[in-house]
Amino acid sequence: MEKAAMMKAMKASISNVLETMFYQMVQIVDDDCSLQTWFDQGQPLLGATLNFAGASEGTFYVIIPIEVANEITANFLGLDTGEIDAGQRTDTVKEALNMISGGMLSIFDPKGAVKLGIPEMIAKDDLSYDKLKDLQGDVILLETEDNRMAAAIAMD
Repeated sequence: MEKAAMMKAMKASISNVLETMFYQMVQIVDDDCSLQTWFDQGQPLLGATLNFAGASEGTFYVIIPIEVANEITANFLGLDTGEIDAGQRTDTVKEALNMISGGMLSIFDPKGAVKLGIPEMIAKDDLSYDKLKDLQGDVILLETEDNRMAAAIAMD
């Protein structure tokens, strides 16, 4: 599968899912900065991965600050941010990645040659500032009104 077309479909899906399901207006940022530069040092982050296989194989992932995870969870569930718990927050991050990846594949692979796995959270230690440089793949940088996120596709 062509990576450029996959990235284009991923960007369209990110915008659609975040705006429609989580009420987050996002801007795609065309910059080649590292994840260490993109996120503030010490900023608590959450991340999820989702493997895909079939005509192409690899991993999708998303990384977001915890405060953004709180906000999208509250928006998704119709609650105040103070009412959500850690389980709801991690479930929402995984579901957001699942929806984004599924939306991307519906654009890029309408015949279903690629199958999605089950989203999993990235270990907190693997999202430390020093380890962000170890995450592989083509990164899509995103900005909301108040914060930053990132998504990526890593092909095997």
